[in-house]
Amino acid sequence: PYFQHRDLSSDLLPRETGDVTMRIETLPRVLIFCALWPFAFALHEAGTKYLLYTVNPGEGFNLCRDVYIRAANLVKSLRQDDEDWVLVLPPWPHLYHWTSPIDQQWLPWDNFFHLPSMTAYIPSVSFDEFRRITSNRIDELIHTRPFEDPFEGGHWVEKTQEVGCGNHGNEMGWDTWGHPEVRVRRVRCMAVQGRTDVMKLHLLNRPNVRSVLITMFQNLLHTDYGSGALYWAARGSMVYAQHLRDAGNHFMMTSFGYDRGQGVGREAPTSGGGPFIAVHLRRRDYLVAHGDVVPSLQGVARQVNRMRSFLNISHVFLATDAPRSEKELLQIIDGLVWFEPTLDDLQLYMDGGVAIIDQWIAAHSRHFVGTGDSTFSFRIREDRQLMGFSRESTFNSLCGDKPGEEGDIINCEQPTYWPMVEVTTPPREDL
Repeated sequence: PYFQHRDLSSDLLPRETGDVTMRIETLPRVLIFCALWPFAFALHEAGTKYLLYTVNPGEGFNLCRDVYIRAANLVKSLRQDDEDWVLVLPPWPHLYHWTSPIDQQWLPWDNFFHLPSMTAYIPSVSFDEFRRITSNRIDELIHTRPFEDPFEGGHWVEKTQEVGCGNHGNEMGWDTWGHPEVRVRRVRCMAVQGRTDVMKLHLLNRPNVRSVLITMFQNLLHTDYGSGALYWAARGSMVYAQHLRDAGNHFMMTSFGYDRGQGVGREAPTSGGGPFIAVHLRRRDYLVAHGDVVPSLQGVARQVNRMRSFLNISHVFLATDAPRSEKELLQIIDGLVWFEPTLDDLQLYMDGGVAIIDQWIAAHSRHFVGTGDSTFSFRIREDRQLMGFSRESTFNSLCGDKPGEEGDIINCEQPTYWPMVEVTTPPREDL
């Protein structure tokens, strides 16, 4: 109210109340405000800092989850340098593989993940909360791109280099996540090469920069991908949202009579997993780039039926992006079932949630077989490792058809085994 246009002189005089002892308060308040404002602003800038990031818009759900781990561990590294950094969770855009006829734009993370578990690993806030705290202001945007020659001079080295932004304009791989009122104060463009820590030089010891958005974060590599404690600690914190786990647990109980028990899944599930084989079959656009490793539907049926016989397991769960017509053709596999969401289910879970339900169910199978190097299969294998399943029951892939063999399991290259580094954070029994 002190900044509204008004005559303050009347506030400095006794009011006509008949109370001659009324205190005159306005002038001291104005003086105190003016005296403390520079210090309050400095404290505001020197306090909590925020890291935002974007991913190439064409990437899928499971790759975006992998990029989160890189960003989370960069924040963890920044905090070790005595600066109070917090990760801002960018709302999910409508991804390429989300094809259901429902509104799936700018979804919050708690649609898919249990945020208290993630925040217990690294402090984080939603984008909406960030907007409220910072009044829709991002201090700096760093647009990243790879070096044109990663082996310049014959060697690959970690490095960054400021480059001109040229005519990038709206091609910087980011937008305001549906909020055009968000403003960026400064834009920089940078060629990057190496692990996420190469960005610390551009983030630390900058008291006047409170928030930084790094675009195209997939250009930065993991600090210790796959075989390091940081990777597995961050991955283990990505607990699926309760309502998605409940849906998967209900499906396993009604379809297989299997109760997985309590906990978030870091301990071995009851009875060593459910009495079913889980198959992840990638189809659609994956066939264009990796058709040689994806068997025909007849080849899938032949391989899975042999597994059923060899493992003496009757039930099969199918997770796939195949159209319903192809799923029905696969019913020549005895005991085959899949999770079929209704329209109401889709409105509740969204396509990303349905994918997680599929992964949660597949992760609890007695035996899992995936598709090549699909990131969907990667995430299932990671879940199974966190739950203590064996290497032999986890690192398996379907084999592409070979001339004269039509999908037999013969001399097929299997997935690379990444040993898990033990996660020391105890499971939360209340989940």
